[in-house]
Amino acid sequence: MDLAVLLSLAAALSWGVAQVVSKLGLARMELPLYAAVRASFAFLFALPYGLITGAFRFEDPNLIWVAALAGLIDPFLGTLLYMYALKHGEAHGAAALANTAPFWGVATAVVFLGEPARYVTFLAALLVVIGAYFLIAPTGKRERTGSIVGGLASLGAALLWGIAETGPAKYCLSRGMSPAEFQLVLVGIASITWWTTALARRSPSKRRLDPVGLWIAFFTAGVGFFLGWILWLSGLRLAEASVLTPIRGGAMTIFAFATSVVLLGERPTYRAFLGAALASAGVVLVSLGA
Repeated sequence: MDLAVLLSLAAALSWGVAQVVSKLGLARMELPLYAAVRASFAFLFALPYGLITGAFRFEDPNLIWVAALAGLIDPFLGTLLYMYALKHGEAHGAAALANTAPFWGVATAVVFLGEPARYVTFLAALLVVIGAYFLIAPTGKRERTGSIVGGLASLGAALLWGIAETGPAKYCLSRGMSPAEFQLVLVGIASITWWTTALARRSPSKRRLDPVGLWIAFFTAGVGFFLGWILWLSGLRLAEASVLTPIRGGAMTIFAFATSVVLLGERPTYRAFLGAALASAGVVLVSLGA
């Protein structure tokens, strides 16, 4: 279990950093194009990794379909909502709300996978949700319209991410699909859907690819889309999804929060710091309970 927790925390660090850095990429490239390039770079990481490790078998077509469904839900629809929120608000707030995914992940693991409903796990997920509320809730004269729209988009991403990263992922892994196989299907579907969207929506006035944006897409693909998923799926093979999802989500909130302050120069309020503390408490609580 200790190894599973460490893998989940490492995945959270990878995803949390990539979540925030993506804001820099979206400032230089259109959303569909940035996401399409990022997915393609991730495919270039995932394919050699699976070939080198000999992890590709693809023996069960049903598992491939389930993994493909996860690819549609998570890196396409969920990422679409998250990146929309990222473009219309502060990175630490968007990441905090999107990282309430553990609540939905725990619910998915208990309802659909039949995992035991531990009180400590639900309490940890609740702390993550409350912490995220303090991180993003508008106060004073802050722009409420953009905050509400961006907040709903982030919550939508959380719902989709929580379901896909727990239900389909654990289902496929528990039936013999390797993490490398699952990830290859995931990035393959993401590449197809995002390039279709990019080619359909790309404006003639933005045909040039920004070099810095490409490097950012490459970085987030390697750190977040590839490494984060491999670490998460590897941990998920070793422990129950309902235990690991609060660890992943709470830690991601903290890492994304810190990265947005250091890298983007955002200035969170005292409420935001309280939210980060509550999320940290959720991580500690579920880690001790694991």
